[in-house]
Amino acid sequence: MTPRTRNRRTRPAGLAAALLAGVLALGACSTERESLTAGLGEAADCTGPQARAAQQKYAETWRGAGAAIGLNGLSPAASQVCEVDTAKFAKERPRGGYRVAIAAQGPTNAWALTNEEAFKYRARQRGVDVLYASANGDVNKQVDNVQQLVAQRPDAMVVVPMGDAVTGQVRAAAAQGIPVVVCSGRLGEGSGAVSTVTRDYELQGTLWAEWIARRIGGTGKVAMLSGIAGVPTAELPKAQAKKIFAERYPGIQVVAEQNTDWSATKAKTVAAQLLARHPDLDAIWSDSSITNLGVYEAYSQAGKPVPPVTGDVTNAFLKAVRGKNVPFALSAFPPEQSAQCLDVALDALAGKKVPSQVNVDAAVFTHEQIDRYVRPECSDDLAVPSALPSDLLKKLKLC
Repeated sequence: MTPRTRNRRTRPAGLAAALLAGVLALGACSTERESLTAGLGEAADCTGPQARAAQQKYAETWRGAGAAIGLNGLSPAASQVCEVDTAKFAKERPRGGYRVAIAAQGPTNAWALTNEEAFKYRARQRGVDVLYASANGDVNKQVDNVQQLVAQRPDAMVVVPMGDAVTGQVRAAAAQGIPVVVCSGRLGEGSGAVSTVTRDYELQGTLWAEWIARRIGGTGKVAMLSGIAGVPTAELPKAQAKKIFAERYPGIQVVAEQNTDWSATKAKTVAAQLLARHPDLDAIWSDSSITNLGVYEAYSQAGKPVPPVTGDVTNAFLKAVRGKNVPFALSAFPPEQSAQCLDVALDALAGKKVPSQVNVDAAVFTHEQIDRYVRPECSDDLAVPSALPSDLLKKLKLC
């Protein structure tokens, strides 16, 4: 891919050095996140050698992600990762295998479907009997689902939270001796979950903000497009990015903030309006490649070059812009992380110490590596890169 040739402001003398210094100093930038170990009491060790090793592993995910797109030195200074003693949850594996419940979001889109199928696939590999409940995208239904699953007395539970409304039910499950893993999301303080397994939202927001800042030389006009208002997956990365722009890059002006509901159709309308109001945008901070697809279509139809964009990864966007001059930096939010959630739940049932937080590793890349990740033979809906076997992808009609 050739670099973008769109005109932009010339960098002031010395700015490149200042940008690098800003990236290297990110380790001192606090995300001020809530403690996820509150309520676990003496079961959580945050100072011992195992806890320090877990913290180091968590930070390494930040450093590796940053290095993948040229942002060296990223580290999460404010995150506290502890080792949680799960001895009280330990139980001998029954002859028929453990029974593990999953309170899922429901297969309302391809990501959620893949998330659930990856969990079930891993469960078959490990001989686990799955108790499944779908929220069909409704947080109130998920509250009822968790209560019903607890009533079936599973050995462990994995919750893919639609929102904080399920916190009380998760706490009640833990009080009944059921180890709960929060998966592909985050609940607030005191949920009682033994571990939270997800791609770090603050990491996502940081990667996208810092890449944009470097791409436009630390100065210019930026629009911010995020998903559904109020949903943590949309709000937390955006909040982190806004903080970085405000505190580190006074030359960057955020001229618009809008929600696209993770809809390419709505994003196309929003992008067309942005183009009319701000024809000189230097970049678009986005949290989704679904949004980016709409942005690409709006700019292309207007005959305008697409400004640098960011987001997670979808095959549809990669297929659309392959061979085009569209600069981007993407960081996946892999649906297959549910398999890792199950592994942590099984570790708890084995009485092993588990990390209070697991920052799921994921692909991070720019337009220069598009040929490595695009799957032209597969569905637009495929979340790439995919770790699922080809026969399962074919069964799900994703490849």
